Amino acid sequence: MTENIYLIMLLLFSAGILLPILTSSSPKITNILAHGLSVFGCLAIVACSVEVFIAGGVTFTYAMGLPVGALIIRIDNLAAFFLLALGVVGTAASIYALGYSREYYKQRLGLMAALYNCFILSMALVLTVSQVAYFLIAWELMTVVSFFLVNHEYEKTANTRAAYKYILMTTLGTVFITTAFLILSMTVHSLDFQMFKGASLTNTLRNLVFFCALLGFGTKAGVIPLHIWLPEAHPAAPSHVSALMSGIMIKTAIYGMCRFFLEFLGVGPAWWGEVVLFLAIVSSVLGVLYALMQNDLKRLLAYSSVENIGIILLGIGAGMVFMSNNQPILAGLAFVAGLYHLFNHAVFKSLLFLGAGSVLYSTHTKNIEDLGGLIKKMPYTAVFFLTGAAAISALPTLNGFVSEWLTYQSLFYLPQAVTGIIPRLGSVILIGLLGLTGALAANCFVKAFGVTFLAKPRSKHAEQAKEVPATMLTGMGLLSLMCLALGVWPQGMLKLLQGVLSPFTGLDVSTLFKHQWYAAAFNIPQANGVIAMPLVIGMLVVGLIAAVLIYNFNGKPKNVEGETWTCGIIPNARMEYTATGFAQPVRRAYKAFLRTKDTVTADKSLNPYHGVKMKMTVGISYLIDVWLYRPVKKGILFLVNRVKPLQSGNLQHYIGYVLLVTVVILILGVRW
Repeated sequence: MTENIYLIMLLLFSAGILLPILTSSSPKITNILAHGLSVFGCLAIVACSVEVFIAGGVTFTYAMGLPVGALIIRIDNLAAFFLLALGVVGTAASIYALGYSREYYKQRLGLMAALYNCFILSMALVLTVSQVAYFLIAWELMTVVSFFLVNHEYEKTANTRAAYKYILMTTLGTVFITTAFLILSMTVHSLDFQMFKGASLTNTLRNLVFFCALLGFGTKAGVIPLHIWLPEAHPAAPSHVSALMSGIMIKTAIYGMCRFFLEFLGVGPAWWGEVVLFLAIVSSVLGVLYALMQNDLKRLLAYSSVENIGIILLGIGAGMVFMSNNQPILAGLAFVAGLYHLFNHAVFKSLLFLGAGSVLYSTHTKNIEDLGGLIKKMPYTAVFFLTGAAAISALPTLNGFVSEWLTYQSLFYLPQAVTGIIPRLGSVILIGLLGLTGALAANCFVKAFGVTFLAKPRSKHAEQAKEVPATMLTGMGLLSLMCLALGVWPQGMLKLLQGVLSPFTGLDVSTLFKHQWYAAAFNIPQANGVIAMPLVIGMLVVGLIAAVLIYNFNGKPKNVEGETWTCGIIPNARMEYTATGFAQPVRRAYKAFLRTKDTVTADKSLNPYHGVKMKMTVGISYLIDVWLYRPVKKGILFLVNRVKPLQSGNLQHYIGYVLLVTVVILILGVRW
């Protein structure tokens, strides 16, 4: 059954790749056909995932007639979990694209739609292929297709620059991934993933594979300091593609990490997890700090993805530490927290990107400073964006609250899994920094929603905004319902994650979450933590009723409508908080990290005595760029200039170079 559904999925996406090119002369037909096929293809992905959870994992092969062997497809519970996220987000994004793609009727819609279907298909292949050569082919296909989607509007120089930065960084990551696979393949003399489990590696080789996997997949995930492509590429892509890139594509890297750390390498030393925790907390804090400084709405969301990848890796890193210290129940809790947050982030971040795309569709700008007042012009979009903002800020009763609560619970027990005063102190600091991250995230999305949707419009674009088409609202509405469902009823996902993680050595999830269906709870020998969502909802309802009663205690006051009193001046958009002004206190508090540059200029050309126009520009310095990438860039340019004389244009010289390299290789090959 699963094989048949998988085959149907392949056929649907293949048709979605080919048919839009053939019908490109009719944009409307192309739009309906391409994105309609992608909707059904994503529903097939969901059906495939559900079938695996019900009937169990499957493995089947397709004879490809290539020297690297047959294509092996293996869908276990881990792959099915990631497929479920892809199917859910892909369905919503594809419905949304039916309306959003109208903007591209005169901008190569057929090509974009074909690439979009290919992009989803490539991610599905990455999650299901179980053979090294075909995995790398699928991985590179995903990268190349997303490169073209990022560069779809190549007329904009910034998009082309972002696309090439993206392809450069991810290709570098692929080098590390390939190295990790080659070491494993040479050890077991096979390209089949199932042969890698329990591979007999020396400690040196195990550590090398760990670092290669961490760097390779960390680049795609956007872990700091390998994140520099992400804030550039995600805003450049069409918004429904941005939703998939941030919601799912970067999660394929987490899937790769889980394969290596849980299945291929198994339980490792504690310092593996500590390295992951360090990168995770740096990504969390700096990611949200940089997000708060952004005035481009999609760029803000992109930096927020860096932060949330860090939160996901906090769970995974803590789980690795617990595994190495033979604490399987706590390890299971930590991995459940990380994977739950992964699914939640896929939902609410995709929702936010779709919301940002709706704002762009209606106003034709991503600059928060030029928006405002959209809640009256786009009320449904405002509600959906607010839902995503509340979820990512971990407010009850939405999904982000549950997964971040579980992450906190797992980190609270981290000090008992490490030895030494410094590691234990570091564990405590880790919890504090996660709390700081949560506070900054809430601040960030108060800014994103408030400055974008509230107060008065600050430009003609915002004044003339209209609500987006019904298909776009439907896509956002589906994800909003998912945010609510995963928050109110977390037990369904928790039970699902028990099945996902139970096969792996070093994890024990059998005793977790044994309370009623409505409780996100866990039982461990050290403690018993319960959060009953009906109780949380009841408290919110009681508080709301009490507020209404208090408000009406002395009778409902008479409402008189009028302009806000501002010393006799009619309020206007210039009196509002700007995005830059909202972030100023944080920018000043963390100026040591942000290296802010504030410049004030005065235009006195009109009148030297009064009416002087003042202009303030604010900039920040990205420490990773300054300390790491700029020196590397200078070093590469220096070497290039030194090697450049070798390019003489003389054929005899080039033949001599080839002969010299051949001789060196032969000498090394025979170890002479």
